Amino acid sequence: MSTSQQQEHRPAANHRKRLSKTKHWLLIGGGIVCLLCWLALGIGWVMDTTRNTLIVLVTATAVATEGLFWLAAAVLGVTVFQARRKIWRWMTRQGRDDVQAG
Repeated sequence: MSTSQQQEHRPAANHRKRLSKTKHWLLIGGGIVCLLCWLALGIGWVMDTTRNTLIVLVTATAVATEGLFWLAAAVLGVTVFQARRKIWRWMTRQGRDDVQAG
């Protein structure tokens, strides 16, 4: 590969690297938001807040958790979530093999 061809490929690699970092930070940000919602719900529960406040906290936590799942599916790729059945089968089969062997 000539030097000019190598230079043509570098911007694409840098763009993918930036995009990957952006996705990484999006996932971290979504996780932090979800964690903060769960903490707020726990604090609200312990402080014995009113029913209306708990309804708002539970709704916000549910929406944040659902949003995190969809964000993870978008960032990691839907194929990871589609493969969960295969992964679960493999995990349960491993457990059965261990029990039968013992």
